Amino acid sequence: MRYKDIIRSFRRYYTVLPLLAALVASATGCNKKDDDEDDPAYIEPSSLAVNGFYLKADKNVLRGLDSVFFSIDLQRAVIYNADSLPKGTRITDLIPVISYSQYINSATITMEGGSKRSGESDYLHSPNDSIDFTGSVRLTIGSSNGGTRVYTLKVNVHEQEPDSLCWGETALSALPSRMDAPQEQKTVMYGGKVCCMIKESDGSHTLAVTANPAEDPWEKREIGFAGFQPRLSTLTATDEALCVLSADGRLHTSADGVTWTEAGVSWSNILGAYGQTLLGLRADGDRMMLTSWPGGAESVMPDGFPTDEYTNMYVYESQWMAAPIGIIAGGTDSRGNLLSSVWGYDGMRWAKLSDDAMPALRGATLVPYASYIEGKTVWEYKEYPTLILMGGVGADGTFSRDTYISYNNGVAWAKAPELMRLPEYMPGLWRADNVVAGSRKDASLQDYWRKMPGRRMPSWYRVAAETDGYDVSWVCPYIYIFGGRDASGLLNNSIWRGVINRLAFTPIL
Repeated sequence: MRYKDIIRSFRRYYTVLPLLAALVASATGCNKKDDDEDDPAYIEPSSLAVNGFYLKADKNVLRGLDSVFFSIDLQRAVIYNADSLPKGTRITDLIPVISYSQYINSATITMEGGSKRSGESDYLHSPNDSIDFTGSVRLTIGSSNGGTRVYTLKVNVHEQEPDSLCWGETALSALPSRMDAPQEQKTVMYGGKVCCMIKESDGSHTLAVTANPAEDPWEKREIGFAGFQPRLSTLTATDEALCVLSADGRLHTSADGVTWTEAGVSWSNILGAYGQTLLGLRADGDRMMLTSWPGGAESVMPDGFPTDEYTNMYVYESQWMAAPIGIIAGGTDSRGNLLSSVWGYDGMRWAKLSDDAMPALRGATLVPYASYIEGKTVWEYKEYPTLILMGGVGADGTFSRDTYISYNNGVAWAKAPELMRLPEYMPGLWRADNVVAGSRKDASLQDYWRKMPGRRMPSWYRVAAETDGYDVSWVCPYIYIFGGRDASGLLNNSIWRGVINRLAFTPIL
């Protein structure tokens, strides 16, 4: 027996288990009429249940078509595939394979409003007749005792490309400033909240904080920086503090973003945060030092290391690593050369992880997310943790609208599919910031066969899914892009929200 036949047999068996259990319970509560009824698999002649449903293999329609799993809702008499088939799948000529009780003496499939065919098909006598599922399809079965039941049959097909990176055609909102026309902004995640620092049109500063940009209001307050002017582009959050350099390079830290304390060191730039440690660059005469705070461990900066316009730092870890790894990508070096390299930090030292693996870009943004790769069948996809590189400016000075993805934490890169390209209506994402925040969504599993495409819940958000009968709620991870600058260097006064469509589909639990 082929592997997929075993899987299909298991799925049909799994589908009918609840029915068999109910029938066994019913049988044990009644007087036995003969010895056959002692058999746990005994089915009453009056049973009108469909025990199994799948589609016959047809590689001209879809590879693995006969392995698509169909749910049988016996209570509501609906049979459907919760995991929708790929967009554009032809469903006008499909052959269903249906199993039911031996006491069924009639089975008729009725098609209405199909794009190719309407009318009836006698499934009992013509089981290989093709069915047009583009309209309304019903299965009517009858038993030897005269009873009948009507099932709705539905083959769901995605109406949207599930792996498209979708952005609204208008910004989610303007930046959370107190005044019109803000001059600068820098957004980071700190203490589990989104913190947006804004330089207003009059030169004052605003600290805006929210738990979720789409669901919760911004808490805004004007703040002052006693004795220094912040270089807002250097704002960074460690596990314990917000950190920023002054215009003359002095490092300042704050636990709340309101009260700032000088740290007693002067740097050229901040590279990023590694847990409780801040990493940066310090000029030492004619050479540049890689430095850290607190602790002050230093080493001479190697040739080709970025000194400006590199991406935000991303830190990752796994069970096979002795320590987390922090990475930055792209940017320019001390000579102004545009870089296509990725550098990593392991808690002790920096090292080049790859060179020329990504396009040479400055001012790009690095987004930790997820993507999906086709599995053994076209309609099954495996989730992979993915880094997405978007935006930035290339060597010719033009804004990049291509996105690039890495499945191995930045070591190797490839251009993402066209579906993930930044749309033309979005402004150039140069020096933009990003955060990923979850928004709770609600749906009804009863609506699957009418309007809801299905998808497997990503493992990193599966724990956030909850069910109450047919109602399901889950957390959908959205990408938020803050600010960025246009070709003239002016700030984009906007927050954009994007999501891979698949993650917004109702989960299959």
